[in-house]
Amino acid sequence: MDKKKLNKIIKGDCIKELKNIPDNSIDLIFADPPYNLQLQGDLYRPNQSKVDGVNDKWDKFSSFDEYDKFTYDWI
Repeated sequence: MDKKKLNKIIKGDCIKELKNIPDNSIDLIFADPPYNLQLQGDLYRPNQSKVDGVNDKWDKFSSFDEYDKFTYDWI
C-alpha cells in the first residue's frame, strides 16, 4: 500500500476529484454538501427556534432538478 496516500485530505470539486481516485481504495468519505436551504419564508424548529437560511452562492441552485443532479453526481 502506498503510504503517501493514507490519511489524505483532498480539497477541490468533489465530482472532479472523485474521478481521480481508484475504485475500492477508500474506507471513509466525510461529506458536507450544500443543503439547498434557500428559504422563501420563515422556518421554525419544533422548539420554535428560527432556522437561518443560506444565501451564499455555494448553496444556490436554479431548480430542485439541478440540486438533485448535483447530489446524484457526487454520491
